[in-house]
Amino acid sequence: MESYTFFSFFRELIKSLLTPLSLFWLFLIAGYIFYLAGRKKITRWLIGSSLLWLFFISTPFLPKILLASLENQYPPIHLLTGVSNSVLANDSNVHVLVLGSGYVPDDRLSYSNQLSSAGLARLTEGMRMQRSFPFSKLIFSGNAGTQPLPTAEINSLAAKELGIDSTVISTLCEPWNTKTEALEYLKRYGTAYKLYLVTDAAHMPRAVMHFRHAGLNPIPAPTNFMIRKNKILYRYIDYFPSSDYILWMEIASKEYLGMLWAKMGGN
Repeated sequence: MESYTFFSFFRELIKSLLTPLSLFWLFLIAGYIFYLAGRKKITRWLIGSSLLWLFFISTPFLPKILLASLENQYPPIHLLTGVSNSVLANDSNVHVLVLGSGYVPDDRLSYSNQLSSAGLARLTEGMRMQRSFPFSKLIFSGNAGTQPLPTAEINSLAAKELGIDSTVISTLCEPWNTKTEALEYLKRYGTAYKLYLVTDAAHMPRAVMHFRHAGLNPIPAPTNFMIRKNKILYRYIDYFPSSDYILWMEIASKEYLGMLWAKMGGN
């Protein structure tokens, strides 16, 4: 257990150091260290690189390209709700699996308001899918981590708050990441059901990869799109540096690093 804890801490440390904003600070701090050491040439190179990197991650060009390349791999699902005579609406062989996305416990708030913004988007899409297939089962996954209740349980309570019948809800409270979510679903339900997989559009490529490696063939139902397509031209101010673009870059880099880690055999 101690070695696992140390490995987990080391992995999280590496993940934190490899985020786009952390890389900016690493370059900047390294430049200052070399400045103190009198290495002017390498100091200029490091400071210049850090500022150039900050420009790239805080303006829309690179973050939008990287994030869109993830989000555009699977289109959103459009279903008609309330069509009782539809073959799809009467299909009882459907599972809608909503992957966990964390929450912050706060007794003042409803369960849906305790979810993260990504978690709320996933919950909403899962409920929409379940109502399109009234005889389907709505499954939530995600463990507790350091919180008092599993994410899956909070999602379940939020869905009941919002009118979903408890008899169609199930939870997978053991999984702690996407790979274990796939393995736990397979262990519990096998491959007999038509599985709709609900998660963020940016996270969907990595999620599908894990589920297919587990022997499942999910139908992607992406939600929480960061890049919204429209015909409105950008205003000039939209090209200015913004924390929104840094967030896009953080999301994209997390997913690409996660896929690379998975291909190397990690969780």
